[in-house]
Amino acid sequence: YQRLVLPNCAWSEYGSLSQYILFYNTHEADRDYVLYWEKMVKEIKWLENHVLKEGTPEWDQIRRKGFYQAIRIAAEFHNIDFGLAYYGFMEYIWRTRFYVVFVKDLDRAYFEIWKRIKGQTSFRDALQEVCTENLVPSRQKTLKAELQRPGGFLQLERQFRRCTEGISKEVKLPDWRVQELIAQEINYKRALPKTYAHYARKKLQIAEVLGMIPKAEIPA
Repeated sequence: YQRLVLPNCAWSEYGSLSQYILFYNTHEADRDYVLYWEKMVKEIKWLENHVLKEGTPEWDQIRRKGFYQAIRIAAEFHNIDFGLAYYGFMEYIWRTRFYVVFVKDLDRAYFEIWKRIKGQTSFRDALQEVCTENLVPSRQKTLKAELQRPGGFLQLERQFRRCTEGISKEVKLPDWRVQELIAQEINYKRALPKTYAHYARKKLQIAEVLGMIPKAEIPA
């Protein structure tokens, strides 16, 4: 099992594949890690509201609080050592920061712009209106910066067009469905790199199929 190495099936599928293949964990440790990760991401989700505060005086205290919570969770699993628990926590911080910067609430922002463009408003005017009304507070800073930068909104418009090009203006869809379709495109085009938890889960599943390890329940 420890010699089994998974490839990157797509470019940059895994966030740190070169690191993952150096983890010579037993299958028991990987099973516990998957469970640890699933529980940790649920219980320290509150950190999502603070991950962009790195470098501020309060960040060290916030990160320390989150880490202590993660260590307490890791203590529930016999095969998770301190180093693996710490790695998982830091990977969660990195992945969550990526999500907040590039993905979070972008579907809502694009949806609000799309509604206005459907009413024959230009992209720039629609973007200006969304910013002026502060309809998506979590993305206000990003949208405003794009609007104020000369030519900046053109890049944002290209991203917007790619995520909404398949939505017909003629077909009447409920708002929730339109936003759902936009979210699906964003998640596809801005897929978050997979973590060691994803790597370990897939490795366990393959090892079971090959008969290398006993079958056991693996979280979906």
